[in-house]
Amino acid sequence: MKKIIFIFLLLFSQIYFSQINVEEIKKNVKENPQKYYTDYLEIFKKDPLKLSQEEMNQLYYGSRFAGTEYNIADYNKDYEEIWKIASRRGLSKVKAQKIIAKAEAAYNKAPLNNEILAAMVNIYNAIGEKTKAEICILQNNRIIKTIDESGTGKSENSPICVITAGDMMSIAKPVMMMGRAFKQKDIKTDDSSILTEYSNAGISLFVKCIGCFNF
Repeated sequence: MKKIIFIFLLLFSQIYFSQINVEEIKKNVKENPQKYYTDYLEIFKKDPLKLSQEEMNQLYYGSRFAGTEYNIADYNKDYEEIWKIASRRGLSKVKAQKIIAKAEAAYNKAPLNNEILAAMVNIYNAIGEKTKAEICILQNNRIIKTIDESGTGKSENSPICVITAGDMMSIAKPVMMMGRAFKQKDIKTDDSSILTEYSNAGISLFVKCIGCFNF
């Protein structure tokens, strides 16, 4: 609910947001992946608060060009065995202990995935690992903040930037729910991103999926 409220605030606010420079981020991670991805990722895993917002932008959006080890196909393959179980409310300690090893292996490869982070919070809380759960919460909060500050969503020049098609639909959901006049239009597609306009009841929301083709 808080996420939906924030999206509507974005639609009507006058706050200035700096635009994500996709080409610069892509160039950095391609030319020096150790500095602009691997090193930032290690900091993020241990203490996400140590990264500046600029470094978070580079890490989060640059991950789509870094050849990550764990992708959407892996997540889907593991869904029934790990993530569906881990996402349940009231996850028991016994069930959490059965999936913790495989879940941690995936998490260590993909700590920038919101769904995995939320699942890991459930798992760690179930087995009493409060410190690890708190780190995952901090990581998830930094990612949410990075998306929220990527753009206003009010124009083509200031879209909200995400890294998966699923993220696009989550951001667009409040607009979809406003009535039956919902429309979706791809404005620009290239090898680095997809820019889409979602409109309904006279309101438009612009969302860019960075690296959506790099799964």
